Amino acid sequence: MAVRTTVIGSWWPYPEDETDLARCHAGKLSATEGEEVLKRAATRAIAEQKSLGLTEWTGGEYHTDNFIMHMHACLTGVEVDKPQAEDPFDYDDLAHARITGKLEAPNGLGYAAAYRREKNLPGGVNKAAVVGLYEVAVSAMDQLPEIQKQHANLTALVNRELRALDAEGCPNVQLDAPFFGVLVNVGAITAKQAADLIAPCFEGVKATKSLHLCNGNLKGRPVSGVLRCAPWVEILTHLDGVVDIAAFEVKYYSQWNEREAFRQLPKSMSLAAGIVDEGSYHVEPVKKLRERIGGWAALVGEERLWISPSCGFGRHTARDIPILRAKMENMMEAARTL
Repeated sequence: MAVRTTVIGSWWPYPEDETDLARCHAGKLSATEGEEVLKRAATRAIAEQKSLGLTEWTGGEYHTDNFIMHMHACLTGVEVDKPQAEDPFDYDDLAHARITGKLEAPNGLGYAAAYRREKNLPGGVNKAAVVGLYEVAVSAMDQLPEIQKQHANLTALVNRELRALDAEGCPNVQLDAPFFGVLVNVGAITAKQAADLIAPCFEGVKATKSLHLCNGNLKGRPVSGVLRCAPWVEILTHLDGVVDIAAFEVKYYSQWNEREAFRQLPKSMSLAAGIVDEGSYHVEPVKKLRERIGGWAALVGEERLWISPSCGFGRHTARDIPILRAKMENMMEAARTL
C-alpha cells in the first residue's frame, strides 16, 4: 500500500531565482517585478513537487525570508533595535525588536496573498501554512511577558490569515508553530496551555487543518535542547475535533524511541510523520525509511499515516538541491513501496 506524502511548507530556492528573491526581500524590486519573481519561483516549485509524485504540495513560501526572519516587517507596534546579520548563521544573528505598542499587521502576514498569487499557477496549490503566535513575534521573544499580554492580538492576526486561506479555497491549511513544541518540551508551558493557544487560531476554519510542531531548525541546528515528541501527543488530546493532521518532526532517534506515545493519538486525527531530516546532509536510505514508515504505520494505521520531511526547505541555498532532491526521491520511493 502506498502511503500519502506531504511537505511542511517551504521548498528549496532555485539557482535561477536566488539573486532575484534576495532583491525582492530587500525591497529592491518594484511591486510588479517582485510579483513576477515570486510567481516564477512558485511555478518551478509546484512543478517539481508534482513531478516527485507528492500527494500534497505548496507554492514554496518564497514570499517569506528564511521562514520567519522577516515577520517584524509585517508588524506595527515593534521597533527594530538590532538588524539581522548580513549572512545569518545562528539564532543570535536574527533581527531584534522592542515591542512599543499593540501588535498589528495592517497588510496581513503575507500567506493568504501568496496563496491568491499561486493557486491559479499551473498545477495549483493544495496546502498552505501560516506561522503561529510566537513565530509572528519571533524578533521580540525575549519579551515574553509582553507578548503574553498580546496573545489576543496575535491570535487574531493568525486566525485572520488562516480564515483567508480557507475562504480562498485552500484544501489544507496548516499552523506552523514550532515554538509551542519547544516550550512544552522544555517545561515552559503545559500541553493544555499550548492547546488553549492553538485552538482559537483555527476558529471558523472549515478546510482540513494541520498543525506542525518541531524543535526548530536554523542551519541544521535545533533551537531546543530537548529533542522529544511524546509531550506533543498530550497537546493533541486537547485538540480532538480541532486539528485533523498532526505534522510532527519525528526525525531524531530520541523521538523514534518515544513512538509508543502516539498510540494515544486521537482517532479523529492523522499523523504526518516528519522522518526525513531536512537539516542533515546524509541521505536516508530507502530501506531505513521503509522501516520507519512501517513502524509508524503499525502504531497509527496506514490509513491515518502521511510521510513528510521534518521541516521546510527554505533555509537552504541552491547548492544543497542535489542532496535535498535525493532525500525526497528516497522518501517517495519508500512511501510507494511500503
